Amino acid sequence: MPHFPKPFYRSARKSWFVQIGSRQIRLGADRDGAFRRYYELMAAPQEVPPRTGKADLVAVVVDAFLDFVEKHRAVDTYRWYKDRLQLFCNAIPASMTLDQLKPLHVQKWIDSYPHLSSGSKRNHCRAIQRAMRWAEEQGYVERSPLAYFKKPRAGRREQVVTVSQYQKLLQLTVDQEFKDLVTVSWETGCRPQESLRVEARHVDVAGNRWFFPASEAKGGKIPRVVYLTPVAMEITLRMMEKHKDGPLFRNTDGRPWTTDATNCRFQTIKRKLNVRLSLYALRHTWVNRMLVGGVDAFTVAILAGHSDPSMLAKHYQHLSQNPSFLLQQARRALA
Repeated sequence: MPHFPKPFYRSARKSWFVQIGSRQIRLGADRDGAFRRYYELMAAPQEVPPRTGKADLVAVVVDAFLDFVEKHRAVDTYRWYKDRLQLFCNAIPASMTLDQLKPLHVQKWIDSYPHLSSGSKRNHCRAIQRAMRWAEEQGYVERSPLAYFKKPRAGRREQVVTVSQYQKLLQLTVDQEFKDLVTVSWETGCRPQESLRVEARHVDVAGNRWFFPASEAKGGKIPRVVYLTPVAMEITLRMMEKHKDGPLFRNTDGRPWTTDATNCRFQTIKRKLNVRLSLYALRHTWVNRMLVGGVDAFTVAILAGHSDPSMLAKHYQHLSQNPSFLLQQARRALA
């Protein structure tokens, strides 16, 4: 019995497609229109080329991986992969198949971004390597073509924002909307994805905290709780009055803050402050402040949302920049 290709929908592209031999044909976003186009294609005289046994197109497999991530992972995780994988697919020939993909293509790709830090290049590599490992798990290939590719070294989160820099940052921020976002990040040490996504439904007023269920928390395994200082609580309550639904923190146009929007604001402030800051830098500084303030590492890890306290030692090196504190602790231990 002959096999006829069937239309399928790719949510990452928001469109219907049909695979005819080695050709993937876009049918359109509307389902009825897509199937009309499909029937026209199948009714027209054509010679359907037999399968050659070659591996699937890299772009097709990447789309399939993104479909999987969109269905089974958090929204932010999907966006993280989509942004990086789209750049990779733009950098390779559309006709490249899995059996043609080599580590040299990834190396050439990340080398084309000389301005990126080692950590950012590593994340780009992680994205395409994970997609290829998923292809191996699903049976697209016997072994990932990037299994032995060596990623750049991970970056160190060592930037610490001084109190004077933070105060200057607030002075240079003319609108209350961005000032509120910055202040909450400084006060709570929350992740940027948490402050950008928190809604009124996440706020536990009685407990003075934000509560994200496991399905919306990073990792998707355990709930995430962000405890609020009085300052952060006051800002949260004020935002809840303004925004009953959707993200609490929004810009002057009433649109929810995005990662790109906040980075642009920090880039603008850099020209006056002469130092590049970020929401993550405020989070890292919060960790440093807690440790220097005498809070034990285990408690800091829990407050920061880390399931493994060793994360502090692996990824946060802030105390190495405070020799006076280390000297004080060393003398205390020997007293």
